Amino acid sequence: MTKVAKYLESSLNTKNLFSYLGLFLFTIITQNIYLNIETIEWDIASYLVASQGIENGILPNQTQWESKGPIFIYLYYLFSLPAENTLVIFKLINDLILFLISLILFKTILSKTKEHIHAFVSSILFLSIMSQVWAQSGYSEIYSLLFLSISYFIITNYRFNNLSYLLIGVLFSISSLINQGTVIFLLPIIISELTLNSQRTYLRKVLNLGIGFTIPHLFFLFLYLVNDLIDIYLATYLTIPLGYIQANYASFYELFVFSRELMEYNLYLYLSLVSLIIINLLNLFKKYTKKTKLIIFDLDNLNIIFGLLFYFIGSHNYYHHLIYLVFFIPFMMNKINFSKQKKFIYVLVLISSLSILQNTYKQSFNNLSNINTLQQNYPLYNLANEIDSYFIDDYDVLAFDYNLILYYLNKPNFSYIVHPSNHFEEFIIEVLSDLDKINSDYISDLINKEPDVIICNPRMIIRGIPTEISPLFNCEVSDYKKNYFKLDTKKYKNDENLNYYYDPYKEISVFIKKG
Repeated sequence: MTKVAKYLESSLNTKNLFSYLGLFLFTIITQNIYLNIETIEWDIASYLVASQGIENGILPNQTQWESKGPIFIYLYYLFSLPAENTLVIFKLINDLILFLISLILFKTILSKTKEHIHAFVSSILFLSIMSQVWAQSGYSEIYSLLFLSISYFIITNYRFNNLSYLLIGVLFSISSLINQGTVIFLLPIIISELTLNSQRTYLRKVLNLGIGFTIPHLFFLFLYLVNDLIDIYLATYLTIPLGYIQANYASFYELFVFSRELMEYNLYLYLSLVSLIIINLLNLFKKYTKKTKLIIFDLDNLNIIFGLLFYFIGSHNYYHHLIYLVFFIPFMMNKINFSKQKKFIYVLVLISSLSILQNTYKQSFNNLSNINTLQQNYPLYNLANEIDSYFIDDYDVLAFDYNLILYYLNKPNFSYIVHPSNHFEEFIIEVLSDLDKINSDYISDLINKEPDVIICNPRMIIRGIPTEISPLFNCEVSDYKKNYFKLDTKKYKNDENLNYYYDPYKEISVFIKKG
C-alpha cells in the first residue's frame, strides 16, 4: 500500500469522519445566522466587482482597482462562477473555505498530539471565535489563511524534508499574492528553524523556501510587465500598502474593546480564551529555564506574536486583521501539559460552542430552508432591478457606495477605484494620480462625464469615523445636473435586511440620467 493510500485510509476512519461532520455542521450553523442580511460590510461587494472583468481577459487592477493581490481577485472570480451572480450561493462557498481551514487545523493538531478530542476541541475553538458577525464575510484573510494552514500542516508532518520547504514557499507566496501582509509569517519559520538544524541544513531549507516564494511572484511580475502594467502592480503590492500602514494606527485600546465585545458575545468563550492564556503563561514560566531553548524559537509562540503584530501593521483597528491570530490561538492548547488544565479548557470550549449553537441554529435553519428566496428579499438586489428597468440599451453606472448593485447588474464601476472608502483615501488618490490612472480631481471629472447612473451617499464612515463627504463632492447630483432625476430609495434604506450595522443617517442616493 502506498503512503497516499495509507494516509487516506487513516484519514477516513470513523473517528475522523465524525470529527469532519461535526466541524462541517458547526461551520454551516454558525456562519449562516446572518444569511438573511444582505451585507455585513462593503469589502465583499468590492472584491466581487473587481473580479467581474476577469472573464473578458482583463488582469486584476487593469480597469478596476482594488487593493488586494491578483490571486485573490482570480479566486473571487473562480468561486463566483458557480454562484452565477447569486450572492447567497457565493456566501455559502465562503463557508466551505472556512470549513476547509478548520479541517486542516484539525489534521495539523492531530498530527502534533495524536489526540482526537484535543484536535476537535481546538478546531471548535477556532470556529467559535469565527462565529462572530465580523467574521461573516469573504475577507482576504480567510482566503490567504487557507494556503497558510496547508503550509503549517506540511511543516508539522514533513519538517525534516528539505524539499517540502520549496512547496511551503510556494504556498506562502500564493498567500501573499492574496493578502500582501502575510509575507511576515515567513519570519516565524525562518527564526524557528535556527535551533532545529545544522547550518548547512538551515541554509538549504531557507534557500528552498526563498525559491518557492519567488516563483509565483516572478510569474505575476512577468505577466504584468508584458501587459505594460508593472507600475500599477508594484504600486498595489508595495507603495499603497506602505501608505495604508502609515495612514492610521491600531491601538491596544481597541483590543480591549474587542475583548469586551467577545465577553458580551459569549461569556464561556471569553473565559476559555482568558484561561488558555493564563495557563500558558504560568506553564511557560515553569517550563522555560536557562538550560532550555528560548521561547522565541518556538514556532507556535512566534506565530501568535506575529498574528498580533499583523493587527498593528494593518493599523486600522479592523477586527478581521485578527483572523490570523485567531487561527494560531488553538495551538496554545498543545502547550498545556496537565490533564486537569486540559479538561478544564475542554469543558469551557464545549459549553461555549453549545451555547453558540443554541443561539444560532433556529435562524440558520430558517435561512437555509429558504435559501431560494433569500436574495429576492435583499434590498440592493431589488434596487438593482429597479435601476435596470429604466434602460433598454447598455448603460454606465458610477458607484461611490453600495457597489453591490454593480455585482447584481454585472457591470464594472465607471470609476477606476472600486472600494467606497478608497475614493477618499488621499494617499491612494495621490499614488494612482502619479501613475496617470486617475486625475487628481477625478471625482468631479467622473461626474462631469455624466454616466447614466450615479450612486452615492452624502455621509460615509471612513475608518470608523462618520464623514460628511460634501466638501469633496456634492452627492445631490440632481441639484446641479438638471438632466438627472433622483430615485425614491426610502424602502430600500429602511429594509431590515440591508445591513447588519444599521446607520440611520446613511442614505442611498441614486440618480438616473433623463431620457
